[in-house]
Amino acid sequence: MALPKSLPTLRIGSMGDSVGLLQQALNLAPSSQPRLDSDSQFGSKTHNRVMEFQGQRQVARDGVVGPVTWGQLEPFVKSVLQMIDQVVPVNQDDEAKRQRIVDIAQLAFETWGWGEFGQVTPDGSQRIAAARGFGPSFGLSRARQGGIALASIYAMASAGGSNCLSITKELEDVYQLDGATNPQRRFLINQKDIGSWCGIFTTYCYRAAGFKVTWDDVKNQRKKYFDHIAGNAAVRKGDIGVYDKNLNHHFLVIQDSAPGEHVYSIDGNVGNPAEKDVHPWNSVIARRFYLRTTLTAKSGKFLRPKFAAM
Repeated sequence: MALPKSLPTLRIGSMGDSVGLLQQALNLAPSSQPRLDSDSQFGSKTHNRVMEFQGQRQVARDGVVGPVTWGQLEPFVKSVLQMIDQVVPVNQDDEAKRQRIVDIAQLAFETWGWGEFGQVTPDGSQRIAAARGFGPSFGLSRARQGGIALASIYAMASAGGSNCLSITKELEDVYQLDGATNPQRRFLINQKDIGSWCGIFTTYCYRAAGFKVTWDDVKNQRKKYFDHIAGNAAVRKGDIGVYDKNLNHHFLVIQDSAPGEHVYSIDGNVGNPAEKDVHPWNSVIARRFYLRTTLTAKSGKFLRPKFAAM
């Protein structure tokens, strides 16, 4: 997706859709400043944020967004435009709404996932591999593989994500630990890195499909927005699965399934898709399936959306 050709030069006092796009793009970039309101007005807060970004990118810190600064913002603008393209009105019947959620998940898998067999992607590609960095170190951190895409997903899910763009060497090493013999692995990642990525991905699919539900609503399984369905019950595409009440791993159902059958899904944060077992707190978007016997044994459940409440 190319940057629009008509992006104007912006400065304090500018107003309009291009300022709103700028503010959304800046919200995906790393910052020590508060998140900007996308109010389409270039005020002092936006000016300060532009100055910070220009300093990070080692371009002239003049607070003016011209061709050079727009060029530096290009990957963030592309992510914003992709999110905007995916959001559609929800005045459809329930079947169409469910299909839209699944379509969003499928597009995310095709754009950011690791393919059918979990092949490793080149350093610096947009495909998400959140457990590893690439390129040179900047202090104690490196750029995170797929970090811009992750930041987009977190922003859409209203889940923060300011730490998505880079990863420390310490955390890269933590991701490589065997969780079975290093029980502190999950705690360290949850506390110091991008925890809850699996549930945030499912929230992103709902938000991108146009529904007003946040990661906090999904995490707390709010009955205002979801009915709770047993792990051995019939499920429908667009339902959210919760694999294990202890691990609290979330996945998006992509195909209707009767009791006793496999449940097919698209997941975030499941590790390499070639793995046979769920290994939480890893890093990719993948297609997989769950056995009903395993779901039942793990006290799994499903969250069925109440579209009218969203």
